[in-house]
Amino acid sequence: MLQTRIALAAKITLGGLAFMTLAATAPAARAETVNLVRNGVLNVCTGGDFPPMQYYENPGDEKLVGFEVDVVDAIARQWGGTTKYVVGDFKGLLPSLGAERCDLVASGIMVTKERLKAYDAVPYFVSNVVMVTSASDTETRTPLDLSGKVLAIEAGTTYEKTAADLNAELAKAGKTPVQIQTYPSASAVIEQILVGRAAATITQDTTAAFRIKQMPGRLQVPYNYGDGETYGIYLRKGGDNRAALVKAIEALQASGEMKALLGKWNLPETATDVKHATD
Repeated sequence: MLQTRIALAAKITLGGLAFMTLAATAPAARAETVNLVRNGVLNVCTGGDFPPMQYYENPGDEKLVGFEVDVVDAIARQWGGTTKYVVGDFKGLLPSLGAERCDLVASGIMVTKERLKAYDAVPYFVSNVVMVTSASDTETRTPLDLSGKVLAIEAGTTYEKTAADLNAELAKAGKTPVQIQTYPSASAVIEQILVGRAAATITQDTTAAFRIKQMPGRLQVPYNYGDGETYGIYLRKGGDNRAALVKAIEALQASGEMKALLGKWNLPETATDVKHATD
């Protein structure tokens, strides 16, 4: 999400510390016919602003880091290639895939029936949706407490529907709706809370935990929606590429490399115990 042999690979530097990663030998994955690597390069569309999945560690950095970056880099190595990341606004990632500006989308993107109508995906990671507020906010404990307040949402995400469903619930209860404001990136959304322009945002528990650790004492998670959401790596429909992607992910799981990467990024070791079927 079957090889058992592993080999020591290169050091990865993160925040000045050197980490050793494990690279799967995975000859079976290499044997697959993969049409996604062109001239030795796997082009991947990503938002680049969704820590700890994929982000820039410091302002001005040119190299992305994160759990999802490590996973896709490992997949590319199995296929005998390297990665090139095409960074853009979240809502434009799948259209870019359709226009062949990239061949995979890996950006903490949920697997939904609507998206699967136009694209293939391989589910591989599960996370929970949470509400994030300022640490000093003692009044906003549940989504219904957002009545009449501003909710900042990253444009193009499934959180827009969550916000719309909340307004429908508030309307039924005869309460003032939430003022929904959308922004192009996850960091821009968090900034609205920090400066007091928004009361809350909706995001994933992985991102919330990262932000809280990054800015101790400034943010909190007062509400967990509880239902697990599944991230997937998206690709265009057709051919055997999806089967090859599934095999590559399974090789990472079987070799122990996936578990090592989860540990490196302080993510739950069961987060990638996900079925790869989409039906």
